[in-house]
Amino acid sequence: MKVCAVVCEYNPLHKGHARHLERARALSGADFLLCLLSGPFTQRGEPAIFDKWTRARAALLSGADLVLELPALFALRAAPDFGLGAVSLLERLQVVHSLSFGSEIADLSQLYALSAPESPEVSQKIKEALKKGHSYPRAYALARGFELPANALLGLSYIRALQALRSPILPLPVLRLEGHGQAGSSSAIRKGLLLGEEAALSACPPHLLPLYEAARANQGGWLFLPAFDQLLLMRLREMAPETLNLVPGLSEGLGHRVRREALRSGSIEGLLAALRTRRYSAARLRRALLHALLGFDAALLTAHPHPAYARLLGFRRAAQPLLSAIAKNSKIPLIEKAAHFKADPLFALDAAAQDLWSLALPNPAARAAGRDFSTSPVIV
Repeated sequence: MKVCAVVCEYNPLHKGHARHLERARALSGADFLLCLLSGPFTQRGEPAIFDKWTRARAALLSGADLVLELPALFALRAAPDFGLGAVSLLERLQVVHSLSFGSEIADLSQLYALSAPESPEVSQKIKEALKKGHSYPRAYALARGFELPANALLGLSYIRALQALRSPILPLPVLRLEGHGQAGSSSAIRKGLLLGEEAALSACPPHLLPLYEAARANQGGWLFLPAFDQLLLMRLREMAPETLNLVPGLSEGLGHRVRREALRSGSIEGLLAALRTRRYSAARLRRALLHALLGFDAALLTAHPHPAYARLLGFRRAAQPLLSAIAKNSKIPLIEKAAHFKADPLFALDAAAQDLWSLALPNPAARAAGRDFSTSPVIV
């Protein structure tokens, strides 16, 4: 049995994603495609525009055979830790043969060369650029003499994680086509929806549009970061600066600035504008603010260096052999019924993250807590 994995957010799944799934299956020769999906919050430090079960169903309707959830503690991390968390979970399943990812660079030998440890000279240049206030991606670009696109950088994170874990899983890059570039990107679609441009969904496969519309109607609209303004600002205003300094991403005394600006700001966007510098990118700050909202701190990250379970979000009926193989071989439990894991501290964080996400929905009828315990896996 050959299993190809894809780490994804599908926020939302568009035509480029559907093409990637098709190419991943063809290039890997896989019997099954396994998607590891971020839950209610994404690596960019934003809420998903609709729930994880809807996005899991979109994946299953577009070529995936099985969808698992990447725990929030790892989904809300910078690229190196995001990649390590995802690869660690896939490695522990003991069934994954290859890991496919979209990249602006599809030459595997080139990606391996770029993933090699930096020379002392390059490392020193990176440190100097960081001291000058540049973000890590920018510091990396200045030190190397060229910039890498975001997806290529994420691909390097996967390769480095595979190497660090000495995993036999094979990296499988798929070239991102120009035709599925900015006009069809998830970020462009979200931007259009935020501006009320429903035509932005034309970049998504037509067979998914009824699913997306049903999700929008149930939620009362799409969910964006401003919906968390009051929840987050209240949380930040009640936290002591010393506590904020323990939040991942708010080191070096930044907690004092965060609390001061949170007392002045009336929105998350206003707070981000006040905090953003060359060193602290918007994505890094958004992740840090959501860490604060969710109660994540450095001690929690240290206590949970790797995912301790795999949460089942959905599967195709024909994928039963894959489920059986995971049950037989996996080094971590597969959660099919959330009630059985209610006491697990890491899973409790996922349930709390889902509850906070639901609480910000436009439709009051959709804000009830406990959805992780009342929603069954999607089956198609």
